[in-house]
Amino acid sequence: MHLPLTDPADAGSIDVAEFARMADLFLARGFVYFDVASTYHDGQCEAALRRAVVERYPRTAFELTDKLPTLLLDDEQQQERTFALQLEACGVDFFDRYLVHCATRAFYEKAEALRSFEFVERKKREGRIGLTGFSYHDSPELLEEILARHPEIDFVQLQISYVDWERTPIQARRCYETARRHGKPVVAMCPQKNGMLSDVPAEVRQLFRAHRPDLAPAAWAMRFAASLEGVTTVLSGMSSLRQMEENTAFMRDFEPLDAEERRIIEAATDAICRTTPVQCTSCGYCLPTCPQRIPIADDLKLYNARTAFGQTEATGPAQYAAFAKERGKASECVACGNCERACPQHIRIIDWLKRVAEVFEGTPAPAGV
Repeated sequence: MHLPLTDPADAGSIDVAEFARMADLFLARGFVYFDVASTYHDGQCEAALRRAVVERYPRTAFELTDKLPTLLLDDEQQQERTFALQLEACGVDFFDRYLVHCATRAFYEKAEALRSFEFVERKKREGRIGLTGFSYHDSPELLEEILARHPEIDFVQLQISYVDWERTPIQARRCYETARRHGKPVVAMCPQKNGMLSDVPAEVRQLFRAHRPDLAPAAWAMRFAASLEGVTTVLSGMSSLRQMEENTAFMRDFEPLDAEERRIIEAATDAICRTTPVQCTSCGYCLPTCPQRIPIADDLKLYNARTAFGQTEATGPAQYAAFAKERGKASECVACGNCERACPQHIRIIDWLKRVAEVFEGTPAPAGV
């Protein structure tokens, strides 16, 4: 989802040459796990992986994970065609791991209607898939239901970060404990919350630096997830050679968090939750669903910055007006709920847009918001 781009405004313009340099370093340092999906980078991720890795290394040199794009499927028969196209796009004849994308209850219900779990098990029997799993962004109760119904699944991919562990609607700890209670290994995704925990408030950066001046904030986030028993892989979403160099350096000689570092993580969580009220990761899943074309992620990021730094040139009305110029204003939200259903962070977007309108447009928020 975060490969380097030649044009920052075009998600499909993957810089394959830079990607190849990143892959070279990654593999040279002993790492092998690549995670792609048909929906990443405007559909260009799989082809870029083929050019940067598959065509340049023997198949035994790397492990490849892809995902059944539940959102894009309309009927059960389409799964076979989609799977074949994914193999072709990646340039391989099997996937080491393959996930049913059932992030929320709506995704899961669709996957059941399409018999997607049965489909991936069949592909496993055919030798086209090594291990089967599913990626997940919903409640521990639903996770319990899925694992009870599908004990054949080999692993679970969960959103795990230190901020989401106890403090947000993600309920990362309870989801992790549910997966482990069922004996499932866990792949941790979003340990840095799409970069939020790499660019932390100054207070948090100082906390980390005082204890370990050699480690960047991203390293603390990665180490938190990797220190959990049963977490086999941590997906960091690196987008530059510099990030690759930093992340592989500390993960190559991995040190689990000690008791003092866990206390520091807890203090960091306090500071982040105090200064970053909206836990939006700017993933953009909400944007295509909004009938008013409101730049939701930009508005929420701006609101967070206003909370942390007060009104400055970068957090004032002019910046808000620039976001709204080509799209909608927060006050134009019709409360349809589409964005909240699409949000993997379970953010109460409608309520927060009311707050954004109050702060940047002078529109009073209703009582209780």
